[in-house]
Amino acid sequence: MAIANAYERAMKTRQLQTLVAIAERGTLMAAAEALCISQPAVTKSIKELETQLGLQLLVRSGAGVRLTPYGEVLVRRARTVIAEIARAGQELEEMRTSADPALSIGVSLLAASAGMPDALRAFRQRFPAAQLNVYECQPAQIVDGLRDGSFDLCVAFVADTDVTAEFRVTPLGSVTQSLAVSSGDALAKEPLLSTLRDAHWLYNFARESVPAFWSAFCGARELARPRRISVCTSQRLYADLASEPGVVSVWTDFLLDEYVARGVLARLDVDASLPRLTLGLMHRKDLVFSAAAQYFVECVERAGLHD
Repeated sequence: MAIANAYERAMKTRQLQTLVAIAERGTLMAAAEALCISQPAVTKSIKELETQLGLQLLVRSGAGVRLTPYGEVLVRRARTVIAEIARAGQELEEMRTSADPALSIGVSLLAASAGMPDALRAFRQRFPAAQLNVYECQPAQIVDGLRDGSFDLCVAFVADTDVTAEFRVTPLGSVTQSLAVSSGDALAKEPLLSTLRDAHWLYNFARESVPAFWSAFCGARELARPRRISVCTSQRLYADLASEPGVVSVWTDFLLDEYVARGVLARLDVDASLPRLTLGLMHRKDLVFSAAAQYFVECVERAGLHD
């Protein structure tokens, strides 16, 4: 009887995996390819699951399949079940082989100063023998690293306009942004958008995100983007370039405060609001959390968002 019950539970787990694959891929064929089984096997598995539950989980059409409300609820729960089973298997394997846990973390240059040192120290105390790899990199490198599996987890600032739908992003906090010029710069006396647009702008994210940033910054006002925009993602070089006369720079306020207090830069009081940035913990949706990865997440959440 015990063997029969174990077999039945295993069968249901495979059926749940099939349902999740269909939900994520959108078609039976794509799900079959992802699971390395035939399409008839996918169809059979879902029909058996629907029969066992007495509920319709999918609606089939020429364009593919979509989940019914019952299917949506089951998929949401199934993801948790599947992830926990995979995580348990991973932990058991680590115990069997006595292997030290390994974790690769990508951190954006800006996020490196926002609570990360405390999080890493706490993690090392719990897992002193862990093979921990931490890479400070630019946003494009973070996206590529998550896609190809180079990074298990990433911590980065993201704007509302950034495309992050392919990843899971857990918000850790948000920060405001401001514009600044060198202390005593004539631009501070007349901070009008029409005047500032003709200045030399300094931006600290990827150039590809400039159009979305400018659109959010201008709001309903239609103003052409500045003609001179330099992009610099080095925090030290950025401060040096921002202190030059005639340069308008974009800053997160928690970093800008230090330079304003030292009299190096002056915050501009403009008639517009810059988009907020969210510090997010990012990972692939199919990531199976090891014990080390889960604890690192807890360390980051406890560290919070601060200088």
